[in-house]
Amino acid sequence: MSYDTKASRCAIWFAISDLKNRGYLTDRCCGKDRIFDLIAWNRENILGLIIRTSRTKNIRCCHEEILKISALVQNRMIPGKTELWLYHPGGRSRYDIVPGGAICIREA
Repeated sequence: MSYDTKASRCAIWFAISDLKNRGYLTDRCCGKDRIFDLIAWNRENILGLIIRTSRTKNIRCCHEEILKISALVQNRMIPGKTELWLYHPGGRSRYDIVPGGAICIREA
């Protein structure tokens, strides 16, 4: 599946803007075989982000990526926290990738 659509590029730039507003520095990852779309860090945290777009709020469209990343998290191959941000017509849903799957992060 190609992730270089206009919607996915816009989602990545929205994520970069949001992270900068929260005090993070960001670096965009490139390449066909990349694991993360963005790496973000501040004084306390390192954050690996997977940015996806969907026509619905359903995370099932990202099942393969979640399995791949959760295996890396389980083997402690990733330094810091890993999140999947799913942009959809209703806004954005955030998920924390943990060993075994993903947990929805509720925002205040």
